[in-house]
Amino acid sequence: MRDSESKIKLSNKDAVSFKGMKIALCKTTIFGPISGADEIMLNYAVHLHQTGHDVSVVLLYPPSGNDQYLRRLQGKGVPVKTIVVRSYLFAFLRLLRNLLSSMLFFLFFVKRAPSGLRRIWQVAIRLITHFHYHACHAYFASQRPDLLHVFTPDTGAAMMIRAGHELGIPVLYHEMGTAHHLPMLEDYYRRLEKVLPLCTEVAALSPRLAAEWSIRFPFLSSVSVLPLIMEGSNTHSLDSFRSNNSVETVFGFAARLEEGKGPLVLLDALAKVNRERPLAVARIAGTGPQLLDVKARVRELDLRDACELVGNYSDPRLRSAFMNSLDVFVLPSLAEGTPNGIIEAMAHGIPVIATNVGGIPDVIDADSGILVPPGDAAALADAMAKLANDPKRRNEMGAVARERHQKLFAPTVVMPLLLNTYHRVARNGHSAKDITCDNNHSHPWAEADGGFI
Repeated sequence: MRDSESKIKLSNKDAVSFKGMKIALCKTTIFGPISGADEIMLNYAVHLHQTGHDVSVVLLYPPSGNDQYLRRLQGKGVPVKTIVVRSYLFAFLRLLRNLLSSMLFFLFFVKRAPSGLRRIWQVAIRLITHFHYHACHAYFASQRPDLLHVFTPDTGAAMMIRAGHELGIPVLYHEMGTAHHLPMLEDYYRRLEKVLPLCTEVAALSPRLAAEWSIRFPFLSSVSVLPLIMEGSNTHSLDSFRSNNSVETVFGFAARLEEGKGPLVLLDALAKVNRERPLAVARIAGTGPQLLDVKARVRELDLRDACELVGNYSDPRLRSAFMNSLDVFVLPSLAEGTPNGIIEAMAHGIPVIATNVGGIPDVIDADSGILVPPGDAAALADAMAKLANDPKRRNEMGAVARERHQKLFAPTVVMPLLLNTYHRVARNGHSAKDITCDNNHSHPWAEADGGFI
């Protein structure tokens, strides 16, 4: 490791040169209505744009015209560009998928429909995308971005990586998930493995995740750490207010309603917590393939008075309103990367109960929340009961959670790390110790940056 005297600080000329770089944040499309990867990409794009960098979001296929992420990007002035402006086959597939996903009675009678639809979607989108490689190559050849920042392991992302490599454009692949992902994603990662060697650098969302991916893909020289960005909240948790005005503690869940997020585990735990007396209520935000199963479990456990399904929130104001209605945030996922919902709760000063999976242990410590084993409703119920009966501890944990958010995910600490990463990728592998931004901020995870330091 080089000592501090060997740092090369960016000159004004270097800084101007970097601001002249064209940065393309790349995804297959914006999937919505609630997508962790879309939210992460949006926050990077907005903060890069606000700090004067030449950034655009480049999508292989156009998103829906009323998509919330598209509206938010456009509202912030971030250019959103599409490579394949019109694909009738992709539009038809998306319409078909949305139609089948909304036919809840279909999913109710055909229990394996979600996984079957996912496999059909994967095969179909792979076949369609294959025909658009030349359009992708031609687009990047004409636009000549200086750096591609590619998100998520889908077919379009792999194609963008290949096109960028063939054109000699530095590529940063940013993994949003965990190496211990659910089986339904295995096909994506098998195909991703073929193009990862073409990337200039690969990044994960936290140190633990970077270590997991280094083991999963040992051919990579290293995996760096690049956290998500999340704005802080100007409002505080209503814990002290609610503790004086409500008998029950309000636990909140915000995620897609699918098996991997554990909504049924939450309901089983809620029933255990309330077995002797009403102690807790749950507010559940989100929708998805398990919505009917969730409603059925609520009826089966007689939780109608203790559980409220509030649907999706579609913009930051509704997100804040939801978070400010909670005493504790709960996410009993079976597999995770770094969940946006947990970071949102921390930004609002809300303690967290979550499972000990993926990158969550990097985010939550014993002073800001409680970690439980995945799939263990009894352990989750025990953690919920502890916080339901101890408002003082909730307040203390919430304060620490807000502090951890500021140290790990605030724009002031993440942006310097992001810019250092871009410099390193653009210069083909210089150490972050060799090139530093002209600021006094440092990130606690910088020392875990995948072996580059």
